[in-house]
Amino acid sequence: MKIHQQTNRCGRWNTSNLDLERVFFKFSPEAEEQFKYYIQNLGDLKNYNRNLIIIKSDFPKFESELEMCRQEIDHGQRFVILESMEGLAFDEIQMSCWIISNLLGTPLAQDQDGKRLIHIYDRDKTKRIKDGARYHQTHESGAIHTDNVNVLESWDYLLVGCVFPAMIGGENIIVSALSVHDFLESKAPDELAVLRENFWWEYRGISNNLYQAPIITYNKAGEPLFRYLRTYLESAHKKAQKPLSDKQIQALDALDATLNMSEFQIKHRLKAGQILVANDKQILHDRECFVDYPDSISVEEKHAGGNGILCRSLERTWVKKQEKH
Repeated sequence: MKIHQQTNRCGRWNTSNLDLERVFFKFSPEAEEQFKYYIQNLGDLKNYNRNLIIIKSDFPKFESELEMCRQEIDHGQRFVILESMEGLAFDEIQMSCWIISNLLGTPLAQDQDGKRLIHIYDRDKTKRIKDGARYHQTHESGAIHTDNVNVLESWDYLLVGCVFPAMIGGENIIVSALSVHDFLESKAPDELAVLRENFWWEYRGISNNLYQAPIITYNKAGEPLFRYLRTYLESAHKKAQKPLSDKQIQALDALDATLNMSEFQIKHRLKAGQILVANDKQILHDRECFVDYPDSISVEEKHAGGNGILCRSLERTWVKKQEKH
């Protein structure tokens, strides 16, 4: 991975100008050795301590290289894919996701039970998103979105680590929010103005409460920040008994049409051990539908001693940067 040259348009990319050399990051042999030594000396990982105190000085080379990635995520193309480290077992990959999340900041609770590391896999092939199932618990393709829709609190990074890929499908779709914003500003300024107004949202999977927030806000540098998942938004408006107006529907349609333009979409099927780390307010994402191997098992079943090939299994965290004093 080469160090980015920071410019005002650094995060604005499409299929024709994305710099792939800055996307894929391979840790140095020294950094990998430090990291794997740390994991291999943690002991039994079946019920690892999620309150594990992680000391950066235990792997200084690894932490230093991860900080290079942070610069790319914060100021560059806004996402990286960390390459697999050879020789890690499935539970060590899980632990890798947790450790890296903690090095980047503080992982936040993602459901009413307070879980901060969520297993993503198809829990029930009969469940559908349209019937209320959460996207990460199905095998369906969803809609291009950010993850920061379930709670009002804002965080910085989405981390998705692949423990095992599907038999077929499951490609990740990655889109630059900055490029989408620029396109709407040029082609649909009236619709963009509507996206800056409040919409209703639900705390799906966390509580029955609702909140209001715009789809697009801006940081101190004037860069757009997105919050978007249309199905959740539409569900919240129904619960609030606040039907979407014609102008709101037009604006959402303009946004969806832009997000689905092929020139804005990068697709990559994560391999076992690869970890996507993205700025969740400036990268939108989705995945294609997938099918697992017959009789595949979950990571929980594998931890319990089950035999069989794993189903498509990913680990997800929502990470808030620690404030520097």
